[in-house]
Amino acid sequence: MNSKESWLSKMKDNKTLSLFIDTATKVLAVGALFGDKTLVSKPMDSKKALEQTNLAIEELGKELGFSFRDVDNFYCLLGPGSNTGIRLGLTIPKTVLAFNPAIHLYGIETLKLFLAKDKNNLAALSDRSGNLFVGHYKDGQYTFDKINKSNLDSLDKTRKIYIEEGDTFAEEELSDFNVQRISVINQMIDNRDQFEDFTDNDDNYLPIYSQAI
Repeated sequence: MNSKESWLSKMKDNKTLSLFIDTATKVLAVGALFGDKTLVSKPMDSKKALEQTNLAIEELGKELGFSFRDVDNFYCLLGPGSNTGIRLGLTIPKTVLAFNPAIHLYGIETLKLFLAKDKNNLAALSDRSGNLFVGHYKDGQYTFDKINKSNLDSLDKTRKIYIEEGDTFAEEELSDFNVQRISVINQMIDNRDQFEDFTDNDDNYLPIYSQAI
């Protein structure tokens, strides 16, 4: 056990280690939170999601001195997004759950996360076919719609639209709108209190599938 591992094991008596996994969007990333210390991986190539995600987690582990057995909480996106990426993100904590049933599982819908601090506006995510998934609140309830790019005029131009950094298609198609770019992994860490707890309901810790982005 190296010095970082010794330090982490000693400090975990009164702190928890949380791992945040975004493999659902176009700019993949992993983040770790331990006490007041936050580490975020570099953006990853979505075409090599499995390889890049494992490497990112390994690098964060070396930096902070943790392994999968040390993680207390997993936070993942449920979708919409990349079908393959969503499955990958949810498979990691479920695999850990098999040998550590004490972990906690948290999930949230992708566009609901985008609106975590602003339920009065819109959130958008593009897919491979040139369509947009648009999330919004109606009568206090979150929902999302699939909108063809030819129907963008149906969107309210007086409202902000939150998109992820790296979604260049959405940014181009929504150039006439008030677009606000966000870092998804930072949004996950900052709004972890808005995730749903699936710890006692892991059978429903499942992807919300859509057309792959």
